[in-house]
Amino acid sequence: MSFPVYSNILQNDAMILEKQQRHEEEQWLLVQIEEAAKLHQAEYVAQRARRKVEEKAKEKAERQRVTEEEERKKRTVEYLQ
Repeated sequence: MSFPVYSNILQNDAMILEKQQRHEEEQWLLVQIEEAAKLHQAEYVAQRARRKVEEKAKEKAERQRVTEEEERKKRTVEYLQ
């Protein structure tokens, strides 16, 4: 008669082990998701920084172009006078 009790204990142990394994898998997946989110955030920040740097470089190039053009005009006016 003690055999069914032993079987129930084994079943309970198996269920507990299965729950623990599922919990561990869920924890592992959460860690993977968190890492992916951090990588995504880092890439987003890097892209924003690159865009800002490119934008500032374009603005600087445009200011330099305008300054050079004004200098050429000034020299031309001076030459013509």
